[in-house]
Amino acid sequence: MSESGFFTASSRPLPHPPVPLRVILATHAALTRAFEILHDSPPGGFRLGEAKEDEITRQLHTLLEDRFLTSSEVDGFDRRRIRNVVRAPEISNYDGSHPAKKPDLVLFLLRRERSSVMPSQDGIFAECKPIDDNHGIGQHYCDQGIMRFVNGEYAWAMQDGLMVGFVRGNRTVSESLSPVLAAKNRHEKLGSPTPPAAVLPKQATPLHCTEHDRNFAWMFGRQACKIKLYHSWHVCG
Repeated sequence: MSESGFFTASSRPLPHPPVPLRVILATHAALTRAFEILHDSPPGGFRLGEAKEDEITRQLHTLLEDRFLTSSEVDGFDRRRIRNVVRAPEISNYDGSHPAKKPDLVLFLLRRERSSVMPSQDGIFAECKPIDDNHGIGQHYCDQGIMRFVNGEYAWAMQDGLMVGFVRGNRTVSESLSPVLAAKNRHEKLGSPTPPAAVLPKQATPLHCTEHDRNFAWMFGRQACKIKLYHSWHVCG
């Protein structure tokens, strides 16, 4: 599908408005609570320390969609702000040339139609990645995760995105991710990211953000704006 043909189908302006920080924080809190449950009272047969990426993502989806959105367990994480949480939905990339991209989780936002958004693209797009001895931060978290936001595969209409880290071993955003983002062989292709900044520095499970240039253009050649990525890392064993 051509770029012009894809955008002709919608006259809505780009980018979508930023996701309110309170919604980002509520999502991080919900993820933190989900990992507490998976640590302390997991479902039968599930062991977080041994679980694979897809198994953890499936458990997160169940907790977010079926439990937290229908209760008041996590303050601010409810259907007044989030319509639903979908696991691996088929969503088009920025120009329609790849119509079935599958981000790990998308939290579709509610009641933003007055801002003239495209509901199919209006959400918190989350990419989940293991961070351990077998999954290097550069090759997996950055090249196969962050890069998907930079090149317009995910969240191309948005100004925000979410990376969720499944951490094993003594690894942190500040000590482990920062040098990889700054490395000469990756810094430019990852959109010249800013150093990770702590959003919740005093929390037991901190939240960080980085800002990235994007390497694609919207309709009529207009360059896509920067994207802010939030990094929500959680210990998995």
